[in-house]
Amino acid sequence: MARKIILETRSEPALYTLFGISCHLKDYRLSYLLNQILDLEFIKMEDFRTAIAPKKEPDGFSFYFYRDEDRFNAYYLLANRGEESVLLPELRQTDFLLLMEGPCKKAQKDRFLTTIKSIPNVLTAFEIRFETIRNYENFLTDLEIHFMTLTRDSKVKYSPLKK
Repeated sequence: MARKIILETRSEPALYTLFGISCHLKDYRLSYLLNQILDLEFIKMEDFRTAIAPKKEPDGFSFYFYRDEDRFNAYYLLANRGEESVLLPELRQTDFLLLMEGPCKKAQKDRFLTTIKSIPNVLTAFEIRFETIRNYENFLTDLEIHFMTLTRDSKVKYSPLKK
């Protein structure tokens, strides 16, 4: 009798922590305040476009990135709202998503949430469980592909040494 081998190709959500932020601030203002208060250094990247969003979305979702080499974490700040659509429809009331990639302890999560909530004009901040998002695997994959294309294009091309 033949055996079937089934490979599981799911992303590991344990490596990611997702926060939702509801506020009336613009994306650049929120990233500036997060940089000041949390000691981060977000950089504005090209807008995020995903297969989850409708094709009619003209300008994508604003996207900021910061890599913390000391703690081995990467932070992604995404706008959940575009001009005509929402990135994650399950979270319509959420304006921004803060995705932390890498190890994160409960004390660090609590510090992030209390600090974000203390920012003026932030209505609330909360942790989002990946089980509540229908297509979280597609979301993480699209985000990874988008970031890989951005970093691939920005790498310096070295010419071979000439003797």
